[in-house]
Amino acid sequence: MKKFKTFKTTRRTLGIVAAILILVGGVTFAFLQSQPNVLTGNTIETAVASLGTGTDGVTFGNSHSGFGFSGLIPGGPAQPATGNTIYLKNFGTTPLSLKLFVSSVPTNPDNVDLSKVYVLLTPQGSSSSSQSFSLQSLLTGAANGGVSISGSSLANNSVQQYILQISMDSDAVHSTVAAIGNIDLAFNGVAQAD
Repeated sequence: MKKFKTFKTTRRTLGIVAAILILVGGVTFAFLQSQPNVLTGNTIETAVASLGTGTDGVTFGNSHSGFGFSGLIPGGPAQPATGNTIYLKNFGTTPLSLKLFVSSVPTNPDNVDLSKVYVLLTPQGSSSSSQSFSLQSLLTGAANGGVSISGSSLANNSVQQYILQISMDSDAVHSTVAAIGNIDLAFNGVAQAD
């Protein structure tokens, strides 16, 4: 029993010594700290990504009337022969990479194979070449904000001119006439890190 009391006393003494060491260590630690220095009122704000479209190079907005592409011959040349001119302007404060997609559900009563109908986009005044997008890829790409336009980097406050045409594979249609309607071509500008 005497051994048990000695063990109990030793344990209590060790507990008191440990508590004193923790208290002294904590006080010493507190004395070794500086006062907090505060940077107050910080804000975080992203750059502005803002893209406008236009058909005359002067007036830009979020929506413009599209074009009618008629007289298209399946397997023939892209139409119209001279193309339709569109302009994209970066109104934001950051460079943008551009994407294209179809933001509507097209009407397709003649069951045209949309994977064989193409939107051709040709940048003007640039070393980039024409890029072809199937309507199907533009519909599918809408879920990811669009399909990337190759070589597109639109600096802030700049304008890029494009020529827009449509073409169709010879086996895209299996009837004497076909029409696709309600095709909303949408351009998306994605902020680029420098």
